[in-house]
Amino acid sequence: MTTLGEMFDNHDTRPFEERVAEVVAIVREAADFAGVDYGLHAMFETMCRARNEAEFDQAYDQLIVTMSQNTSLVLQGATRGGQPTND
Repeated sequence: MTTLGEMFDNHDTRPFEERVAEVVAIVREAADFAGVDYGLHAMFETMCRARNEAEFDQAYDQLIVTMSQNTSLVLQGATRGGQPTND
């Protein structure tokens, strides 16, 4: 798990809110949340509403793990020539 503290070097003195805003902007740009399922979008919104680093770290980790799992399922389905499966 990557934490918010690890995303920035020790010389970054910006407050929590500014560092979170930067990460949220990067994640929002990298992932298209417009057409995704409600669960993934809800995880993203939870990350955006984090009130402290511990909440942010937990929400970010959950979002990244879920996105990775979803990507793996899609890729497995593509290599099998069909729809993703949960096996």
